[in-house]
Amino acid sequence: MMSHLDLPTLGARARGLGSRLFSRSELEELAGAPDVPALARGLERHGRLLVPIGRPPTASAIESAVRQTAARHLRVLATWAGSGSALDVFYADQDRRSLRALIRGALQALPSDARLAGLLPTPRLPERALAALARQPTPARVTAQLVLLSHPDASRLSALATRAQPVLLDLERALVCGFAERSVAAARAGDRNLREYVRRRIDVCNMQMALAFACGPHDAQPASLFTAGGGSLPRKAFLEVCAATSATAAGLVLERVLVETPLRTVTHTAGGDPARLENAALASALAQQRRTARTDPLGSAPLVLFLLRLQAQSADLERLAWGAALGAPAGLVRAAMVTPWS
Repeated sequence: MMSHLDLPTLGARARGLGSRLFSRSELEELAGAPDVPALARGLERHGRLLVPIGRPPTASAIESAVRQTAARHLRVLATWAGSGSALDVFYADQDRRSLRALIRGALQALPSDARLAGLLPTPRLPERALAALARQPTPARVTAQLVLLSHPDASRLSALATRAQPVLLDLERALVCGFAERSVAAARAGDRNLREYVRRRIDVCNMQMALAFACGPHDAQPASLFTAGGGSLPRKAFLEVCAATSATAAGLVLERVLVETPLRTVTHTAGGDPARLENAALASALAQQRRTARTDPLGSAPLVLFLLRLQAQSADLERLAWGAALGAPAGLVRAAMVTPWS
């Protein structure tokens, strides 16, 4: 059996894997594809997807190949790292993102393909499990499936999902709690960079929650939606954002309370839009990990940087696929990309 690699060696291997990901210039070129078949031919020409695109080529077929490619990269890293702290943090965050999308999709009765958009498989939620969860008609059925999968969030979600009228924000807060517990525990075994990364991710989750509360129906208690463990957004500031009377006002409050923190550029870019916040936070985290990887190449940053680049690539390829399917202008698709230039 192969022994697990130490962090510097794992970081070096992650940098090597990074050379197999799409560059920003390649993605920009692919954004000019006039339709899905042309995009599929371009993707195959580059040879960076490790799984063939299904025939006939569709946006969903491209997304499936992207998910399976990401899963293969993650399996390689897991073979080298074992139960590594940075990988465990990443898995916890991807599980949160996936279950958030799947529960939202069930509440909104979206098609299963739409629920899977942009999701990444993990050891707890592999491709087959994601596909099964995406077919469930209600949040209660989603959580019942999680019980069968022995997912650690199943019990905390079940009581909320089986209510006569499930409250989306309560469900999402339960997911953030699960992510925070697992990621904080995993980061204790990591370095300072990883612990700081986790604190910022918890801050971003709280920012999303506050904006969602300010923008949507007030069917939850704001004080119950805050999750401890962040570094820049305390509970008092969180409640101040929740008290805003519009998305624009909430965004301005966030800018003010975070102006002296590393998240100031995220709030400025996102304004009061929760969807833009996710992209802005990913772009900010990529830039931060790239800087840290240069100053501390033997720490966790090279590995975290690769994982975030993999997430960004998957999101950008999803944008390309659906942009081509819907005939979106190439400039609009390029403007939404998160993959960094270097």
